[in-house]
Amino acid sequence: MWRMPVAAKLAAGLATDRGLYVPKNGFPEINVREWLRLTRMSYPERASVLLEKCIHPLDVSALDLRRMAFEAYSSNFASEAVAPVKHLIHNQYVQELFHGPTASFKDFALQLMPQIFAHCLPPMCNYLILVATSGDTGSAVLSGFGRLRGADRRRTGVLVFFPEGGVSEIQKLQMTSHREGNARAVGVQSDFDFCQRTIKRMFGESGLTGHLAVEYSTVLSTANSINWARLLPQVLYHSSAYLDLCRDGVIGFGDPIDVCIPTGNFGNAMSAVYAKQMGIPIRNVICASNHNRIIADFIRTGEYDLRGRPLTPSCSPAIDILKSSNLERFIYHVSAGDSRLVKDLLMCLDTQQHFRLPEPLVGEVQQELLAGWCSEDNCLAAVRSVHAQTGYVMDTHTAVAKVVADRLQDGSCPVVLCSTAHYGKFAPAIFEALQVQNIPEDPVGQLKKLASTASGPEPHGDLMKCLTEGVRRGHTVCQAEYGVLVGEVESTILDSFLKVM
Repeated sequence: MWRMPVAAKLAAGLATDRGLYVPKNGFPEINVREWLRLTRMSYPERASVLLEKCIHPLDVSALDLRRMAFEAYSSNFASEAVAPVKHLIHNQYVQELFHGPTASFKDFALQLMPQIFAHCLPPMCNYLILVATSGDTGSAVLSGFGRLRGADRRRTGVLVFFPEGGVSEIQKLQMTSHREGNARAVGVQSDFDFCQRTIKRMFGESGLTGHLAVEYSTVLSTANSINWARLLPQVLYHSSAYLDLCRDGVIGFGDPIDVCIPTGNFGNAMSAVYAKQMGIPIRNVICASNHNRIIADFIRTGEYDLRGRPLTPSCSPAIDILKSSNLERFIYHVSAGDSRLVKDLLMCLDTQQHFRLPEPLVGEVQQELLAGWCSEDNCLAAVRSVHAQTGYVMDTHTAVAKVVADRLQDGSCPVVLCSTAHYGKFAPAIFEALQVQNIPEDPVGQLKKLASTASGPEPHGDLMKCLTEGVRRGHTVCQAEYGVLVGEVESTILDSFLKVM
């Protein structure tokens, strides 16, 4: 956990000791006058200003950052506001993070990150981006890197691993119908944790990375939230939500809000913690889990225990995660940068499948975070209840956040629910929640029927286009073995880049 140029962080993904990068001196704190100036700006304008605060001009100039921000957050988002904040009910607001091209919050990082990646990295190598996804990251990575052009596109490949039985059919179609550039998606007969663990292992195998560099002039990188460049753009939308509430007169600057986040790999929650560090008055970051509630249990007890704990599929699959990669960044944060402690705890988790925080740190964690979890029945009931009261259809992950916010938030300040995906991506669960009969079999018919029942949000145009125009192709499904996935990596490189002779 040490300082190095942005380009090196992007390329490496993981540090040489297999840890994660964090800012050496934390995030820059912004004064009230600057925040107030940002309230009058559009989303891409806010993004460019905040990015300038966090990225040194010797890495990326202010002019280039502005160009990238406006390209990332423009007509490719269906809402002009990009990340609009809308009143839901009582003191609850939803920040709609699903207006990007793949209908999930992952688009915020992955429409921007590939541009920074291409700008920073030297041209003498090829780069293969390895991605593990629980559903949304895969299509967002394919979309974002698919927008690269020319030499940048030719020297960058993408390989996505997803749990074959752990994503929705619409998510699977989004990934497997993508055929632009050097990109493909492979199903794995296991869960997300296996996919993520395998990718991290590949980065730690110097024999493998050296072989790929020598034989194929190819460097491995990752676009998962373990890559630092994934978190930074997410800090932007947490900040923007607060600024929107100020602009609309809901609060004055300095008034507190709570933020409730469906939580799996902890990247979104960590980004909210960083936004708070920059000066956004977030009172509580509330982590909302489904029945795979390891994060909620950890925050309550200080113990992270994987022993005898199987991953159970849910109707909110993007947070069906047990081994939360970004948690080590949070432990580093609350322990005042104690790298040795972080390393020891993570080593204990790897070898013994559990660790316990020192008692003083448990209190520090609970000062920063609240946490709760939601059953399947309560999740679907929340979708049904909000629709009955307002006509608004939440996706299942947003519903998890609402259930937890209802339990933990005291009503004394606004709470922003992070609406991380469009409901159309999880049509079968939404039909079950709304008790809809005579459900069409094809996904397009399902989306049209859902749209007819909702007063909001609007049907997602890019999602509908993917389903109507995307060609359903066969895709590779492989066994959950390290060597098999390594073989897929080498096969992708052979298909994408010329072998060095």
